[in-house]
Amino acid sequence: MSTKHSAEFKAQTALEAISLPVGELDAFAKKKGVSKDEVIEWVAALKKNSASLFAEGSEAHGGHHHASGENVNLETEDELLIAAVSHGVNDDNLNYNKLFFWTTFGTGLVIVIIYGLIQFAQASWFDAQNEASVNSQYSEIKELKAKDAETLNSYGVVDLENGTYRIPIDQAINKIAEN
Repeated sequence: MSTKHSAEFKAQTALEAISLPVGELDAFAKKKGVSKDEVIEWVAALKKNSASLFAEGSEAHGGHHHASGENVNLETEDELLIAAVSHGVNDDNLNYNKLFFWTTFGTGLVIVIIYGLIQFAQASWFDAQNEASVNSQYSEIKELKAKDAETLNSYGVVDLENGTYRIPIDQAINKIAEN
């Protein structure tokens, strides 16, 4: 292990690097002024020796047991981490302009879709009514024509008291033509 850096620097660097993805280690090591291999070595040492900190009867921490809620000094250059630790949470920093835009856009889109569906349903219902009306009128006209055709082509009594009778139209035309 390198001896040109202090144990505190190595521990702090290893703690910061332990959660980084492997692809970011080069940039992180360059930022700290060390090599990537040194960072990997320090993280491995931290992982290997960290269990001894919590072993029963361990003298590694001087026999002191820290009570919950004890003040702990944390030294880091990450302002976001400092703010998070001091507040106990990470700040979400919501972009309210984008949130308002997408909420309004989504609501408007739903309203337009519902309005379109209502218009489509009304148009379909109107078309169905018109078609039913046309079919109804057509069937009434067809029935009237059939009834009139039956009357014109059949024998029947028009007025029994006066002796008026009906004959098929073709025969009536032939009789008129003969006279």
